[in-house]
Amino acid sequence: MSAELHRRRVLNFLDAFYGGDTEAALKCCDDDIESMVYLPVELFPHLGPRRGKAAISELMDVHDARYSSRRFEIKFLVVDAERAAGIIDVSFTKRTDGRVLTMPSGLFLTLRRGLITELRSFFDTIDMIAQLTGRDLVGPLLREAGPALRPPELPPSSSGTRANKI
Repeated sequence: MSAELHRRRVLNFLDAFYGGDTEAALKCCDDDIESMVYLPVELFPHLGPRRGKAAISELMDVHDARYSSRRFEIKFLVVDAERAAGIIDVSFTKRTDGRVLTMPSGLFLTLRRGLITELRSFFDTIDMIAQLTGRDLVGPLLREAGPALRPPELPPSSSGTRANKI
């Protein structure tokens, strides 16, 4: 299959997935699609490793129940004859309080015979949890573990710049 066909398939999938059109999203997927969203499954049990169109449908049902709207904006997308990779900004409006959660996502897909066979997404866990809970998670971590989280100071280099040594 051509890269252009796969690019169109990925764009159709994203439009349908974030637009809430389950039927159209599933038409872009292989029956045995593997999906993985890299977030702690202890906090997000509907994510993690999943398989099959039913898993995509269930994820979309969870999104529909929790969010009144979902949007995405492609920042970067590259597609070849077998794979696609992108960076997208996603926004979810929570049904419970109307807050809008916005975060970048790394997206990696494998395509065969014109269908998506594998979907992997990466999100910033701390940012997502902070937005969902409305709490600052980084501040308390820095106060509690402060120096242990900061990189060590490097001695000045003899040339005056660290870039030459790195």
